[in-house]
Amino acid sequence: MESGRRVALRNRFVPYAVTVLAVGATFVVVGLLKSTVVDLPAAILLYLVPIVLAASRWGPGPAVAGVATAILGHDLLFVDPRGTFGVARADEALGLVLLLFTALVTAQLADGARRVAESEREAAVVRRSDELKTALLRGVTHTLRTPLASIKASVSGLRQPGAAYNDEDRAELLAEIEEETDRLDRLVGNLLDASRLEAGAVKLRLHPHDFAELVDVVLERLHSTLDGRQVTLDIPDALPPISCDYAQIDQVLTNLLENAANYTPEGTPVTIRARATGSLLQIDVVDAGAGVPISERERLFRPFERGQTRAPGTGLGLTIARGFVEAHGGRLWVADTPEPGARFVFTLPIWSGAA
Repeated sequence: MESGRRVALRNRFVPYAVTVLAVGATFVVVGLLKSTVVDLPAAILLYLVPIVLAASRWGPGPAVAGVATAILGHDLLFVDPRGTFGVARADEALGLVLLLFTALVTAQLADGARRVAESEREAAVVRRSDELKTALLRGVTHTLRTPLASIKASVSGLRQPGAAYNDEDRAELLAEIEEETDRLDRLVGNLLDASRLEAGAVKLRLHPHDFAELVDVVLERLHSTLDGRQVTLDIPDALPPISCDYAQIDQVLTNLLENAANYTPEGTPVTIRARATGSLLQIDVVDAGAGVPISERERLFRPFERGQTRAPGTGLGLTIARGFVEAHGGRLWVADTPEPGARFVFTLPIWSGAA
């Protein structure tokens, strides 16, 4: 705890130290100018540069410290009699007063601009949060009704007094209840993931993983979803391991493949391609559907956006996939493809060997 207080204290005084050092560096520049130019009164305005920067970055405290350092230092170093805080000439005294006034006013204006920018950023965050909450409420209200209505109808049929169901009909109703319950479970999981991403509460457990093995696990689990589709893997054997949270990247790949299965005609192929590019691994998931118009590409990553389709889905899969990828320091976007279809591309950091 004592160490934490020391760190907090050090962080508090770092802006002051940096500002004073910057003003000290300006003394050197002013001294060089005065030694090479006979009379350059405007050189005193150079002190405004570190003062304004300090005010715009850290606020009035460090800026005032910079103003005091500039006034006292300039008087001591460059105003006759030098080496004292006295001022022999009235014009130089006036120059110091004008510097003080200009520096304080400019610092105040810079600090005001900083506060306005911070307020605008906070308002933008609140606005985005409100938009997401509205979208979540609208999407939940709409999306939950269908599976709940199906479950209620099936349960009501089974509980109806005197209803006679043979084993096949009973099994069909129970299977429908199970399917719709799984659908609800996926929806709730997606909503939780979306809320964690919005709150910035996503935690990463980074370890090295073989991407090819991860792909194999996901494809095996999605065997029934991708049934009838040819899945082509273009993944080099010598691919370096990626640094990732296995469960989250499993979810990213799952969402992209389910997206391909839901929004393309049955039987169309899917290709998964991976290439190392510098410190990143680039993964392409390419389908052979209708593709995504350029004007629609970014909109698809918004919550509950599902494009021009009636295919089943919550509209959260791509939102969550992008959020997880960006939490890893990567990117997810829709890229051009020479053949008909959509090409979703995302990047992940390659494992560097650091713990």
